Amino acid sequence: MAHTPTPRDRIDEWIIDCTPGRSFVDIGGIGVGAGNERTSTAALAGATRVAQADIRPIDYFEWEGFRQMLRSRGVDSVEEFDRIDIRDAAALSRLGQFDVVHTTGIFYHLPSPADALWNLRRVAQRHLITNTVTFPGVISNAEGILRLPDAGVLFLPALTDQDRRVLNRHYQDKFGWTIDQTAPPLDRPNPGMPWIENGELTCWPYWYLYTDHAFRKLLELCRFRVIDEFKWEDHTLQVLCEVIP
Repeated sequence: MAHTPTPRDRIDEWIIDCTPGRSFVDIGGIGVGAGNERTSTAALAGATRVAQADIRPIDYFEWEGFRQMLRSRGVDSVEEFDRIDIRDAAALSRLGQFDVVHTTGIFYHLPSPADALWNLRRVAQRHLITNTVTFPGVISNAEGILRLPDAGVLFLPALTDQDRRVLNRHYQDKFGWTIDQTAPPLDRPNPGMPWIENGELTCWPYWYLYTDHAFRKLLELCRFRVIDEFKWEDHTLQVLCEVIP
């Protein structure tokens, strides 16, 4: 029997409000100890159909960690779809359509985020919950100043040495890591975050940092209307969107 789960954050609150009596899919939530999964929230809140989709094959170890996380939250099982890459419209077609789509922690890892968002438009029937890492408009520290207009998007493979020093200091001071770890220089081998793998652009590094305004306009372009949002640490923008018919 469905009951209202205790929300962990604003995203859980959106899911609890939007999913009762509706279908729900979480795309990309099995990684890093399944700490980002939201299928359990949707199942406990009374969604009529709940599915988890991920780019990883079904025998990848993170799937079992995800199942353990579900059980720890009192959910026996959900539908599972493996090898779902939101960059691939054909792969997404295996999902069909869901009233509510949740996919966070992904868009800043994509070389072509507009194409991926347009692909999701074919899956989401009512609401999309997503996010991206954003650029705060201006960063000023001992290394210098880096600034973007409201319409700006920072293409991280193109960072100059000066830009990189400013961003490295910013993230080191704020979170204890550097942009070199998430978007390495093109001339520096980084097996953990390669830009190209097996002859294809990858979805491992950070590719872009949008301003808040630019990301909202990308959503609008792809026929999603932001109806609620919140910022985390002036670093990520979380949005609840409704589908524009």
